[in-house]
Parts: sequence; C-alpha cells; structure tokens
Amino acid sequence: MRISHILLAILLLASALWMNAAAQTAGPTTGTDQTEAKTTEPKADATKTSAQTAASQPKAVWATRLERWFEVQTATITFRYRFLENAQGVITNNQMQDQDIFRARFKFDSGGRYSINALVGSGNQFTGSWNNTGVGTGNPVTNFYLKQLYLAAQPVGGVEVQYGGIGILRGESTEITTYDNDAYLVGERVILRQPKKLFFDEVAVTYAYLGDLNLPNLDKRYHRLKQSNYHQFLVSKKLGKQVAVSADYTFQSGVETIREAIKVNLPKVRVLDSIRFEDYQRLDVNPAFGFALSGEKKLLPRLTIGGGYAQIDLHYGGLNADRFNFGKRVYLTSIFTVFPEFSISTFTTHTVGDRHLSSHRARFDLLFTYDLLKSLKRIGAV
Repeated sequence: MRISHILLAILLLASALWMNAAAQTAGPTTGTDQTEAKTTEPKADATKTSAQTAASQPKAVWATRLERWFEVQTATITFRYRFLENAQGVITNNQMQDQDIFRARFKFDSGGRYSINALVGSGNQFTGSWNNTGVGTGNPVTNFYLKQLYLAAQPVGGVEVQYGGIGILRGESTEITTYDNDAYLVGERVILRQPKKLFFDEVAVTYAYLGDLNLPNLDKRYHRLKQSNYHQFLVSKKLGKQVAVSADYTFQSGVETIREAIKVNLPKVRVLDSIRFEDYQRLDVNPAFGFALSGEKKLLPRLTIGGGYAQIDLHYGGLNADRFNFGKRVYLTSIFTVFPEFSISTFTTHTVGDRHLSSHRARFDLLFTYDLLKSLKRIGAV
C-alpha cells in the first residue's frame, strides 16, 4: 500500500474520532448527559454483541447532517500475498499486493432517489484491482482510478435507471461463471423491482460497452457511451427464505451466453450452511458449457470456510475471475474475523486432470482486509 493511502486512512479516522468527541462534549440535547443516558438503558442491552453495540453508537451531529447529501458505501484497504504457478509448473507470481476501494454517492434528495454514484480504486486492468507493492515478483505500481461514475434515478417506486460508468449485474451467479468482480461497463441500465406485478423480484436490462480492458479510468472511456457491444437481460427471484434463483441472457461482441444460478440456505443441515450451483451455456462461437458448485459453513463464530469445484471451458474469454480463468479445479476458502473491522482470509486452488488445459496449475492467496467504513460507523462518524 502506498504511504499516502495509509496517512489518508489515519487522518480520516483521527478526524472522525476528534469530531465525534467534540460532539459528545458540546452539551446534552435532551437534558441528560451521556453518563446518565447510559444508566437508563434496559439491562437486556448488556447482552448485545460487540457488533450490535458498534452499530448502535449515536452519530455525531455533523455526520447526521452530512449523510443527507453524502453516503459512504465502501471503504476497504487490503494487503494480499499471492503465489501462482502456471500450467507448466513455473512460479510466475510470488508477491505482496495492495487493494484500495472506495464507493460513495451524492444524494440530490434526502431519500436518495436521485444520486450520483462513484467507485474509486486501485488496479489497472478489467480483471484486477490490485497494485504490486514491489515486495516479491513484479515492480511496484502506483495508481488510483475512477472506475465507475453514474447517475441513478428512481422516478417511481420499484424502477431505477442508471447511466454512465456502471458495474456488472450477476444475480445469484458469481465471478467464476460471469465477469470478474473488478469488471466495468459504460452505458445504461433499467432495473424493475415490482414482484407483485412482474413475479420476479428483479428484472434488469443493460445496454453498454464492455472493453478497454487496460483502461480502467472512466475518463478514457466516456466516448463509449455512444457505442454498445454488451446487452444483458436478467431476472432473479427468491423462493421463500431459503432459495434464490436467477437467469440471464448476455450478448457480448457477437457471443451469446445464457447463465443460471441457484443458492440454497441450509439452516438445519450441520455439514453446510449454504450451497450454490451456477452454470453457463455459450450458444454460438465455440459453443460450450461450464459450471461451478460451491458450499459454505460457519465453523466458529468468527471462522467461515468454503470450497467447491469449477469447470470453465478453454474459450471462455478470460474475463471471469482471474483466480479461476479456465480449466477444471477444486478450491478452498476461509475467512477469520479478528474483530469487526479486520479480517484474514485465504484462497487455495489446484487443477484437476490435465493441467495443460488450465490457465494455471496452483494458486494461493492470503489477504488482510481492513474495513475503514466499519470503523467510521462504530464511532458514529458516518
């Protein structure tokens, strides 16, 4: 991570702490001070978890006023150690990287029906939001890009229109069988959330341009608003509290693909908490089929593990998750929450069968993630 980002995070946190303390010492607003207010809480509140207590902290006066106009949605800083061995058995990556992602929106009205949304992040590729730190293989990289910026409008209930630099909709599918989580588009989208009229919980239509894979900065892609090589029609539906399904048809530069996914929560099953199956069928231009089957289990209050099997065909295109790309592979994941703002996670994968038919043979990621937004919420700064 760049020193400037560390200093920025420290300054933001320190400023929020100072302003929150100032608001608390400025004087009571209801005739009782903070100590008296705490003594009047019901005894049942003493049983709250740390997360519940953090979420219940009162906001500073300035933060309450600011949220009328400005809302921070994501603020994460992550370090990653990555080990990658290609299909020939050669180690190509053995390095430390950093990732910074900040998402926010400016609200024209108090309800947020009309807003400008932005995502700023590291990484200079369509399938990557990571910068090399210079530790290990690869030269250090310093960049920060405006990857998304779009106008969102909800003129009537259950209808949302988006226009500008937008992200990818996946439904219940993941980046394994769709597009990398760092992917971006330039275009327009209409989302309908009117299940009583349309049966589906969500119906979305997207017309956009997908490309400029090494130009994440939206400033270099604005002219693509006049072009369209990507069309998507997506529907999703929740079937009770345990099952969610989705399906979409996507046209990308002449290639037609249909995707389906289902996620089932298993609250009464001891082995797994949830299971997901997702697949795709490419209808033309090297027709093929691929899928992924995964499951997840919370072993301890702070530890969740997962894993599965993925099979992606050779001609898929390389725009899905770079951790999977193409080939047949098994994978394991884990995430340990040290405290609400900080977590440690791992990802391990290895090919199954002929390794030469895979993009890489083996990969291991170790990630350390700090959620700055949770810290700001805990102290009542946002």
